Amino acid sequence: MPRLPLLALLAAAPGLVAAPDDPKPEELVLVRQGTLPVIVSAPHGGRKPAPGVPERAGTGVAQFATVLDANTDLLAETFAAELEKRLNGKPWVVVARFGRKYLDANRPRELAYESDKAAPHYDAYHDALTAACRAVKKASGRGLLLDLHGQGETKDAVYRGTRDGQTVTLLVDRFGRAAVTGKRSVLGHLERSGYTVLPGCADEKAKEEPRFRGGHVVGTYGSHTGYGIDAVQLEFGTSLRADKDRCLKTARDLADAVAVFHDEYLKDPGK
Repeated sequence: MPRLPLLALLAAAPGLVAAPDDPKPEELVLVRQGTLPVIVSAPHGGRKPAPGVPERAGTGVAQFATVLDANTDLLAETFAAELEKRLNGKPWVVVARFGRKYLDANRPRELAYESDKAAPHYDAYHDALTAACRAVKKASGRGLLLDLHGQGETKDAVYRGTRDGQTVTLLVDRFGRAAVTGKRSVLGHLERSGYTVLPGCADEKAKEEPRFRGGHVVGTYGSHTGYGIDAVQLEFGTSLRADKDRCLKTARDLADAVAVFHDEYLKDPGK
């Protein structure tokens, strides 16, 4: 049986009927197919309401949050465009347009939403990520997923989230810890370019900050699971995504870092 395109599958799924003027679930998730073994996810930058979905109350949910990670959607799209310039290929892109106050795609289903009407939007996001991970693994055997977030704890810093190395298991097994924190790693290159990376790349024994050590996205698609994709959550401080100009600089620097990582660890499938 031929595989239907992702959007066709979503449109055909039950329960996705909306009012004529309401956006369909797949219209509240930006999905761009790629040609590179790189996937970028941004679940918390959306501002649009999910039709018919009330705002979440968060009763009994630990670390409940509804605020958006401002400009992380812009950062993700700008980064994708800049990486295409450097590698002459497109990363896979999955960006939420729906607001976090209605559902949170970086939570397991039972904690992500409180109304069943939010389920199709949640599924649209994760169906797209699943499809991207499977396509990258099939084409390249391995890949890198960057889950972009924002934090206000340390405005000029980037926090690393790999669940203390769990979500990059295959990367470390193949190439050692240098692939995560060395000079040709994404984080190592950012640090060498003047960014404050927390924990610092030189301290290999340092534990990741518990609040930023990796959420549902990297926990679901990281290489400790069956997808074979190494996943890193990046929490950018407010100063690094303050406006369009700052997002452009951060996106360019991140694209430089990922291009270096790609050429060292992803370019040669037989390596």
